[in-house]
Order: sequence, then structure tokens, then C-alpha cells
Amino acid sequence: MSISKTTLSPKDVDISISEISDGIYRICGLVDMYGITFNQFLINDESPTLIHTGPMGMYPKIEEKVKEVIPLDKLEYVAFLHFESDEWGGMEFLKSPKARLVCSDLSSKLNLTGWYNMPVDHISFWDNEVLKIGKKLIRFIMTPHVHHWDSMMIFEENTKSLFTSDLFMQPGFNKPVLSDDLSEAMIGLYRAVGIFASENPVRERTRRLAGLHPKMVFPMHGSCIDSSMFGKYTDAILKNDFAYTNMLLGRKMEYDVT
Repeated sequence: MSISKTTLSPKDVDISISEISDGIYRICGLVDMYGITFNQFLINDESPTLIHTGPMGMYPKIEEKVKEVIPLDKLEYVAFLHFESDEWGGMEFLKSPKARLVCSDLSSKLNLTGWYNMPVDHISFWDNEVLKIGKKLIRFIMTPHVHHWDSMMIFEENTKSLFTSDLFMQPGFNKPVLSDDLSEAMIGLYRAVGIFASENPVRERTRRLAGLHPKMVFPMHGSCIDSSMFGKYTDAILKNDFAYTNMLLGRKMEYDVT
């Protein structure tokens, strides 16, 4: 039996912020429990948008980093890319009065309906729908079964910025933008964590994402990946096996068939 550690304490995680490109900021903290960074992304435009909030305990420090760029009451949209606590567990602590929650249509129908105290005025999007936030235009890409069946990703068309949630994640704490090839470490992490039931939907969506020719990729865990390195990560997904094989969070599942 293990004691639950579902709440990350703010004092446990140091948070930093870096401007990656053209008003897009990476907010980042290394979570030692998992050996990965938890990243949030602030797009500073006419309608400032935060992608992910981090889990509940981390959010107050994340909020402070947002306020280094914009007043919190200017935040207009908060997007989460699938229903999981590190995606938007901090939402209850959000103190921005006009911020609207943005999610996939599946997240809305499957996870935000029928639960107590859920934001009823959220906005949901389907594949290829767009939201104009000023000079930037964010397009929503449905990616079912790339981790969760309600998963989506975001592509900002003018800067060609791709926000991929748990795809292209890497372990450890590295520079804000990768200069090394960590694709092998990415595959090893997927095998150990077991977040993908099958390679097929992941590879199918990876091919579509490669066709967007992003200039910068913003994974939720790990460093950002520029276009010069992106091909190594897509090749690793397309050419290696990484789906679930009885390993979950580094622990092997034993099945009793007697």
C-alpha cells in the first residue's frame, strides 16, 4: 500500500519563465516525483491565452509567473488539451474574472458535463476549428487516443507553433529549447510510463503534425523543440515500439491467470 501524493505542494517545485518566441512564454517546473518538467504556455496577444494550468498545488507559483507578463485580470482564455490534473488542476485557483475555459468537444461532453462545480460557460472546439486571439490564430487538432481519447493539440498558424501536450515529451530538466537529440530518452520514457495503449493512433497523428511543418514545438513535459530537431522526434515515433507492455509509471503489472 502506498500513501497518496495527489497534491503537489508549491514549496516543492521551483517555477521559471522564458520567452520562447514572439510573445509565447514557457512556464516550467521540475517535478522530482516524476522526473519530468510540467510546462504551461502563455500566449500574450490581444486576448492572452494560457495553455495548461499545472496541478492544484503548483498553480499559485505559476500564477505569479503569468503576472510577470500580464495583469491576471487580462487573461482571457485558459486551454487544457485533455482532462487530467496537470492540464488544468489549478483552475479552481484562477483569479482572473473574465478567463474562459477552452477544451476539446470530447472533453466538454465526457468530462465537464454532470460534475459538481465545473465551469458551465466553457468553450469547446472540434477538429480544425479556430479561435482568433489577436494577431495569432489558434487551430485545434483532435488527437484521440494520443494519451486520452478526448485529447487535442493546438497549432498557432502565424508563428507555426505546435502545442502537443504529452507527445514529444522528454525526461529531466534541460534548456528551454533543446539543442540535443533526446528522442531515444523520449521513447524509453513512453515504454516505462505506459501512457499509449497502441502505437497506431500516435503514429497516424504524428504524420499529420509533421505535415504542418512547425517552427517550434511546445511539449507539456520537457524542452521545446525547434524545426531543426523536430524530424528526429517524429522519426522516433514512427520507427520505434513504445506502446503499453505491462509497465505503468515504471512499475510492472503482474497478471494472475490462475
